Amino acid sequence: MLEFLRKRAQSIFIQAIVVIIALVFIFWGVGTNLMNKQEAAIVVDDEEISFQEFQQAYDQAYARLAQQFGGTVPKGLAENLNIKQQVIGQLTQEALLRQGGQEMGIMVSSREIQDEIESMVQFQDNGSFDIERYRTILASNRLSPEKYEQSLRYELLGNKTIENIGAFSQVATDFEIEELYNLEKETVSVAYVVFDPDNYLDEIKISDDELATWYEANGDRYKTEKKVKLGYLPFLYEDIGARIAVEEEEISSYYDEHLTEFQVPEKRRARHILFRAAPDDPDGIHQQQLAKAEQILEKAISGADFGELASQHSEGPTAATGGDLGFFTKGQMVEAFNDAVFSMDSGEISEVVKTDFGYHIIKLEEIQLGGVTPIENAKERIISALQLEQAKPMAFQLANSAYEEIIGAGSLASYLDQEADARLVETDYFTRSNPPAGVVSDPAFLDRAFELQENELSSIIETGEGYVIITAQAIMDPQTPALSEVRDRVEQDFRTEKAADAAKADAEQLIAATAEEGSSFDQAVQDRGLAILESGPMLKNDPDHSSDFPPALVSDAFRLTRSAPVTSEPGVVDNSYFVYRFDQRKPPEITMSDAERERYKELLLQFKQQNILDAWLRNRQAEADIRIHKSLENF
Repeated sequence: MLEFLRKRAQSIFIQAIVVIIALVFIFWGVGTNLMNKQEAAIVVDDEEISFQEFQQAYDQAYARLAQQFGGTVPKGLAENLNIKQQVIGQLTQEALLRQGGQEMGIMVSSREIQDEIESMVQFQDNGSFDIERYRTILASNRLSPEKYEQSLRYELLGNKTIENIGAFSQVATDFEIEELYNLEKETVSVAYVVFDPDNYLDEIKISDDELATWYEANGDRYKTEKKVKLGYLPFLYEDIGARIAVEEEEISSYYDEHLTEFQVPEKRRARHILFRAAPDDPDGIHQQQLAKAEQILEKAISGADFGELASQHSEGPTAATGGDLGFFTKGQMVEAFNDAVFSMDSGEISEVVKTDFGYHIIKLEEIQLGGVTPIENAKERIISALQLEQAKPMAFQLANSAYEEIIGAGSLASYLDQEADARLVETDYFTRSNPPAGVVSDPAFLDRAFELQENELSSIIETGEGYVIITAQAIMDPQTPALSEVRDRVEQDFRTEKAADAAKADAEQLIAATAEEGSSFDQAVQDRGLAILESGPMLKNDPDHSSDFPPALVSDAFRLTRSAPVTSEPGVVDNSYFVYRFDQRKPPEITMSDAERERYKELLLQFKQQNILDAWLRNRQAEADIRIHKSLENF
């Protein structure tokens, strides 16, 4: 997608557009519940969007979400995020963009499509467009050139439409740039008081009646976890693989075919002395650190013990071990450091080497040459790999056969009576948070085990260790224990809650006192014997926030003014309550550089162009005749 969209990735609409057009190849949903529908899923004015197009977009969105969670979407997350509605909105807005572009007279020529395709690295071989590669990749993704090029035409039309709409805003004035810079770089200072619940704990008194009443209302917090007692039939790769004999010929073939797996890279062991200097540190710091490095280098070359020099002068974490970095392979260190080490001879000391960490003096201590692990040393590893490879399909076959026999026998018990070699492994009661070791602790095993009803048999379950068939022999539902069983925990929680209530009440009382006529924040704090803390100057967005004032409350502090100097309600961070008063606001102390001016100008233009685009789309959407097929309500 064009640079315009990438720069506007914060917009909800642009995020939706990028989601669909960032992928060059369309992910086709197979066997889904809408693919065979003939009616349109969405109609935008006279343009129809098919159920197939909706399904494709939905599958893409779902797959991307799953990728963020390791391949599986957590239960209920897709519904909570309302993926369906996001996809409907995305497809609708794409259609509005295309239609708007056509009405403006915007066109995409065949030459533009050809240039775009030829520029895509996916279709290139050695830097040049390859027509056969193009056709092969499209075919493997179930796309014809005509269909793909039409989708690309739509994409480019949308791009051009966005560019044309954005062109209506091309000016960011100096006043606007200065104002944005001042807003980002100005600082605010506050005076504040902290009400820490820990300071109230000793004041909390507990009566039996009060505790019993509190526990009656909050007893669900102390419910025991659900417990299950299981039996399962294991078909584990390790067990099955151990019974598989591997021939010498197989071992030799595997070794020859996977020779790269047995290559051992060269390793080098080095020491270094570091004088820290970050890339954005002033030139004076760099010059000072370089001079120190050169001075110590002279001592190292003159024969001083390198390890002792590192212990005395290095500013890196390895100073305690004489600068010893241990063994590492090529590419593990930053480029300049790596290049120096792997061009040195054993015992050699480098010149001063500059990296983003600062200035290094390096001594190469030892070289371990690379090579290939002999087949004799790799034999056990190869046998294990071959056994696992052969055990996987065998494990499924055995599990599948057992499952069919259980169904045929009418019950697991009958199957076990008939199969003398079958082994049912039984567990004691356990909770999901504390399962027995081994295959039982596998997430796939636990997911299914805790879904089963008592005496229910699972289907075949694949785990990381093999396949299992589970039966729930007994289930112990969560229960609320008697207060006497958990009294210590309850008392602690009761005391903590009441202390927090007391801290909050005192914070609110301080705010109320400052609102009284003739009262001041300082006087109200002094009357209560509290300590006033000072935040010092704070930026609105500062990744290196150094003040003790919580970063989470800084944006609220910037809302305070001299006319309304005290926060209207306590800020809460880590269970502590904060009351704060405006102290002073200062403009930036550093003049804006030319590079910063260009950056702020670009930000303003992006913001303006995005606002125009969003307004244009809202207007188009309000005037468009948009119809959503009723079946999508149940999708």
